[in-house]
Amino acid sequence: MPQAKRSRRKEARPEEIIDAALAEFAAVGYSAASMAQIAARAGIARSTIYLYYADKEALISAAFDLRLGQAFAAAGQGVALSSGPFREVFHEMLTLLYTRIVKSDALVLLKVLVAEGRQFPQLLTRYHDTALNAAMTMLTGLLKQGLARGELRPDVMGYDIKLVMSPIMLAAIWHLTFQELEPIDLAHYIEGHVSFICDGILTR
Repeated sequence: MPQAKRSRRKEARPEEIIDAALAEFAAVGYSAASMAQIAARAGIARSTIYLYYADKEALISAAFDLRLGQAFAAAGQGVALSSGPFREVFHEMLTLLYTRIVKSDALVLLKVLVAEGRQFPQLLTRYHDTALNAAMTMLTGLLKQGLARGELRPDVMGYDIKLVMSPIMLAAIWHLTFQELEPIDLAHYIEGHVSFICDGILTR
């Protein structure tokens, strides 16, 4: 039994380290955070953290993959298997995107990019290549599916997919800046996002 507990602990440790890293980035920023501080938050020795991540950049890259990239890729597969009407599937997808980007500690990753992206351009590239590309691929797949079923206007693929993504990014930035002054009712916001897009691209 002790061996089984140790095994489960070892398997869970990478995600625990990422949890601690995101908490540290939120508190002091990416550049000021140290592997020693992150290890202390995770309740492990500094040497232990290097068994999983070679450096801070490897750690935040893993956070991009775990918190965003993998989730969006899995959701994209779910869309491909869905047989529901476009509006319903679109609502489900947007809810997932808002939950993963705005309503989780993954928002810290966007905060790092906005505040420190110019200092660390490789992080901008990483976010673009994992989170944004996965999200845009997922949305593009859904549009193609709706088009193939005759639910969407024929010219829908001519629009820039970033127009569909932009309300999500606005909500994320709003949460980082103005949420305490004027909170967003996220469920209502998502309904509005769905209506704005669907009223524009669904066939009449």
